[in-house]
Amino acid sequence: MVIVFSYASLVFVIPMLKITSAKQLLQGFGVAALDYPMMDLRGVAVWCDAAKEGKNPATVPTWIHLPGESNPHPNFLMNYSPQVLLLGKLGLSESTIVKWGIGLSLLYGVSLWILCGPCSFPRAMLWALLICSPASVLVVERGNLDLLLFALLVGALLLRKHPWAEALMILAGAALKFFPFASFCAPWKEEKSGGRAATLAATLIFIIYLIALYSHLASIMGSLSGQFQSAFGCTTIADLLSHDGVLSGARKECFYIVSKVTALIGLGSCFLAGRYRTRSGGYAKVPERSWHAFFLAAPIMLGLFVLGPQMDYKWIFFLFMVPAGLDLIHSSCETEAIAAKAWFVCMALYSWWTFFSDEGSLRNALLKQGMMWIVMLLSTFLAGALWNRRISEKCPEN
Repeated sequence: MVIVFSYASLVFVIPMLKITSAKQLLQGFGVAALDYPMMDLRGVAVWCDAAKEGKNPATVPTWIHLPGESNPHPNFLMNYSPQVLLLGKLGLSESTIVKWGIGLSLLYGVSLWILCGPCSFPRAMLWALLICSPASVLVVERGNLDLLLFALLVGALLLRKHPWAEALMILAGAALKFFPFASFCAPWKEEKSGGRAATLAATLIFIIYLIALYSHLASIMGSLSGQFQSAFGCTTIADLLSHDGVLSGARKECFYIVSKVTALIGLGSCFLAGRYRTRSGGYAKVPERSWHAFFLAAPIMLGLFVLGPQMDYKWIFFLFMVPAGLDLIHSSCETEAIAAKAWFVCMALYSWWTFFSDEGSLRNALLKQGMMWIVMLLSTFLAGALWNRRISEKCPEN
């Protein structure tokens, strides 16, 4: 954490000394920084201010007032769940942007500290490498609410012995952005007292919630359609080729379908391979906390990958999978150990890709997406291996 703190201090101190701007400094580290920080949070704050005035930010255009600029910047129509407007009742507004940005960043830092837990120096260095990567820093630079969702999932991890409390934390995240609902895979598979009952109850509540939001779903689900810069997803290659003029019209739509089918078949095959290849024993000991953390995040990342383009800062949820991955590296099952090592290497390469390579090149952008495909396939293989381990621990005769 000392390295992480030093990195953060560097970003704040150097701009204050007028050596360079925070944007230029972050871009030098490979972060896709914008002219003004916390733009995602600014957008949400403007929605909250509009709602306080009785306007519907999902249908009425809103404007972001940037410091030092006389002309306001056009904001997106609200593409989040309407529940995000509750943050306005907690004090989020354009006038409190800096306070909220610092608060969310500190919350993210504390959540990372809890997730990492006590560890050896080599593991601490690996954590620092991942946490300081451009993909991880991007979420702080944008001030995205994924910082809050990350903290809620860490809270769910801490409350894993209390299924109903854990379900409440996951539901709170799913109310803001739908994808945290996939985390219910972890309490369901644990099969602890009340775990499945809490999951079923939460599922019913979430379905009712989605029905109530039916009119908003199209705009929410389509908000990132066509995103290809600083993004990942099984269809992002199609968007890259379309932007470069290689694909268009029916060919692009066909490529979309092929990409999704390929992703589903590939991920499913890797999951089954993970279960089959590690069934015969030679398991590394994976603590229950690491296992639970892995399955809080793995369904999220795999689901987002299949759904389509997602901003790179969602990479932070891979960090939940790191503890289990570190344990699998030491597995006496050679296939499992090699897969875990390859997963770490590819995940680190992807997270630091923009530090070494310019996304403006189609070749480099395609290579980056190829790296994420490898990460996702390996993630699914490890998920199969861990899923199988839980079955084997409960049913050794199988």
